Amino acid sequence: MSSVAVQRLAPRNETEAAILDAARQIIAEGGYDRMTMNGLAQRAYVSRTNVYFYFANKRAVMDRLVQQAFAEMLVAGAPYLEGAGDPRRELRIGLARVVGVVNNNGHVLLLAGRLSGAEDRLPGEWEPYVRRLVRAAERRIRADQMRGRAPSDIDAGICARALSAMVERHLTTEVIKGQQSVTESVRTLAELWYRAVYLFPPAA
Repeated sequence: MSSVAVQRLAPRNETEAAILDAARQIIAEGGYDRMTMNGLAQRAYVSRTNVYFYFANKRAVMDRLVQQAFAEMLVAGAPYLEGAGDPRRELRIGLARVVGVVNNNGHVLLLAGRLSGAEDRLPGEWEPYVRRLVRAAERRIRADQMRGRAPSDIDAGICARALSAMVERHLTTEVIKGQQSVTESVRTLAELWYRAVYLFPPAA
């Protein structure tokens, strides 16, 4: 399902790809406020009519970029989210790949955080893609609880939401802004997740 979403959100042709690339460049250089449909057309070397054919407005362009980023993160996290082996190892591999996607979409994700904060809610166009990540983490945690690999005295859903929020917060405040080593962030986040989910409490 995750790879299907990536394919479905991929540009349909070179024109649409050029518009999305132009949007990424404008966001990186000046932010969402400076983006206009005319500016997208000029940067992508296409007509204004072409831009409107693919996207109703600049928010629709932004929506697609955010959807693509979260769909790619879901695929990147598959070693852990869809795995059934050593969770500590799969966490490190999956998180490293997720961080790669985050770095490639840093300006878009920082802007997404600002826009969702201004609206005081997660926009409906993005929510399904964000929630899929959390639900996938919940399924993995619950499966490992049922396998006896993780203690079952904590709720898998609450655990997945809390840990996902921790990872998201660190990546957006530290890694994207270049204030923290990527390697050390992956190691630490994976270890925190592992200890929170998989360490059994000491015997009474």
